Amino acid sequence: MAEANRRVGIRQVAAAAGVSVTTVSHALNGKGRLPQETRDRVQEIAQQLGYRPNATARNLAGGKTGLLGLVISQPADIRFALSDFAYFTYLTAAASAAALDRGYALVLTPSDVGLGAAVGVAVDGAIVVDPVEGDPLVEELREASMPLVTTGRVVGDEPGNAWVDNDHIAATRSVLDHLGRRKARRIALMTTPTVISYSVDVERAYREWCAEHDVEPLITKTDQQLTESAGYAAASELLSLPTPPDAIFASYDRLAFGALLAANARGVQVPDELLLAMTATESSHGQSTGPSVTALNLHPDQIGQRAVELLIDIVEGRAEGGHVLVPTAIIPRASTKRPGASRAAQKNEPIER
Repeated sequence: MAEANRRVGIRQVAAAAGVSVTTVSHALNGKGRLPQETRDRVQEIAQQLGYRPNATARNLAGGKTGLLGLVISQPADIRFALSDFAYFTYLTAAASAAALDRGYALVLTPSDVGLGAAVGVAVDGAIVVDPVEGDPLVEELREASMPLVTTGRVVGDEPGNAWVDNDHIAATRSVLDHLGRRKARRIALMTTPTVISYSVDVERAYREWCAEHDVEPLITKTDQQLTESAGYAAASELLSLPTPPDAIFASYDRLAFGALLAANARGVQVPDELLLAMTATESSHGQSTGPSVTALNLHPDQIGQRAVELLIDIVEGRAEGGHVLVPTAIIPRASTKRPGASRAAQKNEPIER
């Protein structure tokens, strides 16, 4: 094994394998006319030694920068700090690690700066997170023939473009079924305007589920403001209705935390009188008081990793497009443990979708 703090180079691999540096280079890069046995042995020894190619030299030789760009799209009328949402933190951290594992570096740029040599950030490919409808950056990158992967589809986009996402239709239905098994009969959806594919899919799934169960949809939208205050205001309106909901599914965790505050302020007991579920990461609890909130984990770390892997495959010519679906899981918590529900419905087990 290689020493922890010493980088193994091609010469060390050649010495260990008993072959020339040229033979190692050809074996690791798929070049030259080598016996397959030699190629396999060199690759195995390189892996045992912990050899990693010099990304800078490789990229310069191939006319590449070795950089991948990542932009988190935001609607024109709203700005938010990425650190406010664990989802983006998990996604970008995993994407950065996946890029390094493949010999690239990830560059995170603001959505209003963009990517490309014209703005001083030349990259080999780009990832746009949650592109908005008619996203100008996506259009610009495609016009420049930049290798591109989006996490979340572009609303109304043509098939064949590369994207990584969850199956939000199935995931939303799983949450609604989860609430329905716990005797919820009037479930409200708290979400945002449908400018990204996530919100489009969530609302579509909710309306379809309501139609199948012969219940009237009850939707409140927060005009893009993804804050506890927005969730508090929206939930307060819902709970003031003549027939208020007995369950709320919030498509963002901070909206759910605001809904919990609104329920507490009005003396509505969670989960006895109101069930509450949200979309979040597995470790996201967030609120300081009240019961912990049941979460639909979208696994943003897996989304970031798979987006980078797909993008590199496109950059290096192994793929042209395609899409990847990442599974979701329900993490049941106290906010949906209603007395009287069946024992099977109360089991604290993640439900994969």
